[in-house]
Amino acid sequence: MNKVKVIVGATASGKTKRAIELAKTCNGEIINCDSLQIYKDLKILTAFPSKNEMHQVKHKLFGYLNYDQKSSAVEWAKLASTEIRNTLSSGKTPIIVGGTGLYVKTLVEGISPIPEISDENRKKAEMFSRQDFNGMCDVLYTFDPDLKNLLPTSMHHQLTRAYEILLETGKSVRYFWALPKIKFIENIEFEYEIVHCERTELYKRIEQRFEQMLNNGAIEEVRELLSKINNANREEIFGKYPIFKAIGAKEITLFLDGIYSFERMKELAMKNSRHYAKRQITWFNHQVATSSEATRQL
Repeated sequence: MNKVKVIVGATASGKTKRAIELAKTCNGEIINCDSLQIYKDLKILTAFPSKNEMHQVKHKLFGYLNYDQKSSAVEWAKLASTEIRNTLSSGKTPIIVGGTGLYVKTLVEGISPIPEISDENRKKAEMFSRQDFNGMCDVLYTFDPDLKNLLPTSMHHQLTRAYEILLETGKSVRYFWALPKIKFIENIEFEYEIVHCERTELYKRIEQRFEQMLNNGAIEEVRELLSKINNANREEIFGKYPIFKAIGAKEITLFLDGIYSFERMKELAMKNSRHYAKRQITWFNHQVATSSEATRQL
């Protein structure tokens, strides 16, 4: 049984440092599983590994998309499974590293066999979600009342996806969840490690890191990205380009627009980063706890 290391944890917890240390001791190669570090743009804000860090150990699946391209957990899992095979075939140890829990879950557990969604139904769902999100939720919850507890209204993307599936198949997404999952890779033992950091220390690191990002050119980085997009409609670009999910990207944009003061921008970015870290900690603690004492065999 081949082994794959999986290092996860909250933002600023020290995952990159730990992964490099481990890679040096086990002849490993690092495979990114951060949904924002797959982009070439905003390397400062997304805490890209430094050139020195990348020189020490081979890094894969970093910065392979432009800002106007989109990906998904499924597309990433396909690429990651290929890189895992390539790494193993070269006699090295794959080390999955990042903070995007959905990516890890998709790779490890596989996906439900949901049919392809037509462009027509995808556009219908997107339009309904944008124009009357609550109305779309009402349709889903009326069709399948159990979804109300499984997919609360805070899960915007997942609900829109569920509506796409309803339009395409006439069935609830729960029908497909109950079917056997399609696996991306077989005969692998995933060994989890959560990088822990005491909460007070973690928040201190978050604040220090964002200050460092600003000093290293994060504002200029966002300004350059905005010049590539050349669109004054902020809500449109925030919704269209996933790269703006990078914490600090929206806040800096609104600072550049004169809507936020410099101090307000920093305050909100740090606050949002702390909230994100809380969600990550909850997700990974649950994920590892339900993975057979930190090990999941496929």
